[in-house]
Amino acid sequence: MLLLLLDFDGTLAPIRRDPGRATLAASTRELLTRLAARRDVALAVVSGRTVADLRRRVGISGIYYAGCHGLEIQGPGLRYRHPRAAAYKPVMKRIARCLKTRLDGFTGVLVEDKGYDVAVHYRTAGRRGIAAARRAAAEVARRHARDCRLERGRLVYEFKPRIAWDKGRAVRLLLSRFRSRQPFPVYIGDDLTDESAFRAVAGRGLAMLVDNPERPSRTAAPVRARSMSAARRLLLALTGAGCAWRPGR
Repeated sequence: MLLLLLDFDGTLAPIRRDPGRATLAASTRELLTRLAARRDVALAVVSGRTVADLRRRVGISGIYYAGCHGLEIQGPGLRYRHPRAAAYKPVMKRIARCLKTRLDGFTGVLVEDKGYDVAVHYRTAGRRGIAAARRAAAEVARRHARDCRLERGRLVYEFKPRIAWDKGRAVRLLLSRFRSRQPFPVYIGDDLTDESAFRAVAGRGLAMLVDNPERPSRTAAPVRARSMSAARRLLLALTGAGCAWRPGR
């Protein structure tokens, strides 16, 4: 069987200046629905967004949604939340409040409290806003170093609980559910946060990085797609639609 694991922003949906405006194209939803309907395919969307947000934006039933970088996962026969995640909600709220206070007034900087983690988006910020976001993120991370770790993603700083968990561990959890069926995992992502997932499928499946201006200079993904369109062609090929795939545009 095929275990297909897909990031959302920058992989399934284009990066938008406002993260709240990211949408899944109807043609992409139709393609994913066709894949999900196959008995030899299990489909999962693995993202920094919450499960509730992913369900609303993807809108496909019967698939797996791994939100907050895998701290919460829901799907057929599975409702997982990391056992330590809930304990970090209060500190994440304090971090979000502190960041909002420090960054209030900087156009284009958005602080998002996702419950289990906090994101500082600067997709539409100018130089002053980007510099302010960088300083605030570093200072708040130092202040809360015992409780959180700071990671940089694609036009975002992310505060995560100091828990040994990431997308890679979430992928391994999903793989374990299908062990008896010997799944072949395919993971497609575009961001630094996807690197742990690329490593999780190394030697047993396929990892693909979708190129972008902030792509990692070094990656654990052995295959690179030059664009989302190239990644979509791979998905089309997997449906048996007769589409030849190569990692070009």
